[in-house]
Formats: sequence, C-alpha cells, structure tokens
Amino acid sequence: MDKIPLKLTKSLMELGLLESEAKIYIALTIMDHAEVKELINILGLSKPNTYEGLRMLEEKGLVVLINTRPMAYQAIPPEIGLEMLLKTHLDAEKEAKKIFSTLDKEKFVEKSSEALFQVYGEKSIDYKIKDMLKSATKSVFMISSSQYLKYIENLSKKKLKFDITIFSEGKNTEQEIKKFFRDYEGNFQIISEENAVNMYSSKITNPEEFTEYKEALSMFEYRNMMVLMIDDSEIMYVLPFSQDTLSAFNTKNKSLITLMKLGLKDMSHQLAKE
Repeated sequence: MDKIPLKLTKSLMELGLLESEAKIYIALTIMDHAEVKELINILGLSKPNTYEGLRMLEEKGLVVLINTRPMAYQAIPPEIGLEMLLKTHLDAEKEAKKIFSTLDKEKFVEKSSEALFQVYGEKSIDYKIKDMLKSATKSVFMISSSQYLKYIENLSKKKLKFDITIFSEGKNTEQEIKKFFRDYEGNFQIISEENAVNMYSSKITNPEEFTEYKEALSMFEYRNMMVLMIDDSEIMYVLPFSQDTLSAFNTKNKSLITLMKLGLKDMSHQLAKE
C-alpha cells in the first residue's frame, strides 16, 4: 500500500512495533476494518507475517477480531492506540530503572571499581558530574573553567571540604567567581589561562621543545577542561580539547587516584603562586 506514510511507519516502530505490525495497524485505521486476505493483498506481506502481526497487535490491544469466518479485524482509534503504546514504554522505563538500581554489579564484574572508563558526549558527562557530586560526603577537589561552577551551586549546604581552582577569562569572571564562593568554606583559587601557560613555558629552555609546547597548546580548549575528584575515591577528567564530541576519563582505581591527586594538588598550588 503506497498510501502508508513512511514517517508514520517509522514513528510506530520507534514506539515498539515491528515494521509489519506498524503497516497492518496503519492499514486497518485507514480502512476501519478488513479481512486478513485483504491485508495480505494490499500490503504484500506473507500470510505467516500477516497472521503473526495481527496476533501481536491483538495482544497489545491495538486491534480487535470482529469476525471469525472470514477472519476480519478492526483497529483501535490512533488517539487511544498511541497512548497505549506510550504507556507501555513508560511502564517499561520505570521497571528497568527499578531493576537497574538493585543490580549487584560485583556479581557481574569483579574489581569493576579498578577499571578506567571513557565517558562520551555532553549528556553523559553532565550526568556523571551530577552523579559524582550527589554522592560526595567528605570532599570535592576540582580544577576547571568557570563553566562548570553551575554543578556545585547547591553544595554549600553540604558539609564538604572544598579545594577548587578555576581558570578565569578576565576580571569580570574573577569577580563573579569570588562572589559565587562567598558562602563556601575551603581552599579556592582563581588563575588566568595566561598564568597557566607561562608557568610551564618558563621552564622550557630548548627552542624545539618550546615550539612543540606552543603547538600542543593551540589544540587546547580550556573551557572544556575539568578535573573532578570526590572523597579521594573517584576521579573524572574532561579532556581540554576542541572537538565535536566531549570525552572524559573516569575511574575509582585507588592507586591511579593517589598518583593523580598528588600531581594535581601540586599543580594547583604552583598555579596559585604565579
């Protein structure tokens, strides 16, 4: 049936129907009701596929058998059928979330906390940052650009030890950052990108190394950068590169966290001296 819109078929497939089921349901809504042999002729589906599609649609409550000899079906009105499909998805989502929350990860993967994970995409990184900060009970260590301050807006209400270094983008940004932290307690530092660059470039004496250093910096995007460590037990590093898709590394590996913690804290203290 050429009259069946492809976009409508795809939409119903997104809601969980197979292509054959979607076409049968659409045909029945257009025709109001039809015999099985009519559907086979009109849609060009095989006899087994047509009968199986009707069985599944009937099971989902989207079609009703209105006659047995010859077999004929009628579709539930789309405004009701779509609500039924959507409710099925929402119910499945709730059930899946419930089960996921009770899964014992240790039974599936031994020493899973020792792994180094890569996180892709802004949405995944956004979720992971929020999840880490939500679970923080002792401390928050962060080196980042000012764009990530929004994630710790409400953490002043939690009794946490803060050690935060923020890259500023000018005097206005520095004033905003100082105002932001006035209700927080802990160690807070504001540094400029220029100071960060100068700290390392001043230690380079070899001209070739200096050229390589400058080329490497040209690929950096400080606004993307963030290092977040909570409770000295989990760390995430959002890569400071200009790219179409943000990416980050995340781990709970104790030895790796200890090494990174020492290096990062030393770096933040050196930056503060510049």
